[in-house]
Amino acid sequence: MCKVNKQEKIRKICNLVFVLCCFMLVGSTVARIYFYNDLAVKNRDLKGVFDRQAELQEEIALLKYEDSMLSSIEYIESEAVKLGFVPLQERLISLDISSSGQVASLSR
Repeated sequence: MCKVNKQEKIRKICNLVFVLCCFMLVGSTVARIYFYNDLAVKNRDLKGVFDRQAELQEEIALLKYEDSMLSSIEYIESEAVKLGFVPLQERLISLDISSSGQVASLSR
């Protein structure tokens, strides 16, 4: 009688361990799928951020080029002529220091 109870007890323990292992397997598989899915979503967002960074770098380069074109002396002089300014024919001479208005002479 004692032998039967021990075998039955061992059998129940083995069944319990088997069921627990099955639950752990299913639980770990579900957790793994969840974390991999979360990682895939974050990687997709990260790729979108890198793509946006590349677009912004291209836009910055274009704006720097446009800025260099607009700040060139030739462009400024042509725009000044369009606005009605006349080209400078001779060099300017600075006025007396004690006078209220002074004109600076720029040389090239």
